Amino acid sequence: MLDGDGSDRRSSGDATASAEHLKPLAKVTLPQEIVASIVNLIMARVWKPGDRIPPEKELTSRFGVGRSSLREAIQSLVILGVIDARPGDGSYIRSGTSELLSGAFEWGLLLGEQNLDDLVAMRVLIEVECADRAAAARDAGLARALIGLVDEMRALTDQPQAFMRLDNRFHELIAAGAGNTLYLSLSRTIQRLVGVWYTQTYELERTKSATLDEHLAIAKAIEQGSPPRARKYMREHIQRAAVRLHRVLARKT
Repeated sequence: MLDGDGSDRRSSGDATASAEHLKPLAKVTLPQEIVASIVNLIMARVWKPGDRIPPEKELTSRFGVGRSSLREAIQSLVILGVIDARPGDGSYIRSGTSELLSGAFEWGLLLGEQNLDDLVAMRVLIEVECADRAAAARDAGLARALIGLVDEMRALTDQPQAFMRLDNRFHELIAAGAGNTLYLSLSRTIQRLVGVWYTQTYELERTKSATLDEHLAIAKAIEQGSPPRARKYMREHIQRAAVRLHRVLARKT
């Protein structure tokens, strides 16, 4: 409550209680600031779908940043599906990005890792249920496709970006196998958003090995038509992936 001179008369006890519920603000890195600046240009229609973004030299000068930070920011936007990088031709703004960007900013996903745990919780809610339904459907074709993807991933452990695309495809197939279009739409959006962070963990060989084992366990549970095992292995995979990511991020701070 404000008294006559505009000062806050709330008791110190109330202030202390409120402070106990405040979370520390996440640190925003330079690449994240660049991402936010680029997204602002897109949302303001300064850069429109189909536009070729300026060359690296011009962008580093405009933003006053180094090449490595700029490249990390651009790669994050490529993973999000906002920018289309064409080797030998440059990078272009992709169409249909406005809805994704608006949602990402609502969740605070482009501005730091403070909501990572919330996103992991959302993944558990959606993807565990998808795994359950996919296993209950007993679709032999789906199971073969999932196991095939794991084999493809195993052959691409030296290519983090290709590995991640197959990882996303694995989860997308399970969401499609759940037979619910809303689950599929949500899963696609979540996979794009988490990819900005999770791609950082794929540089580690042990991470890729663990990911392959976890994916294979999920695929086998679906092949066996066991919803309980599919739920268990999907939940464990998401939670373990989050732990691995937190470790990588901790080393970078």
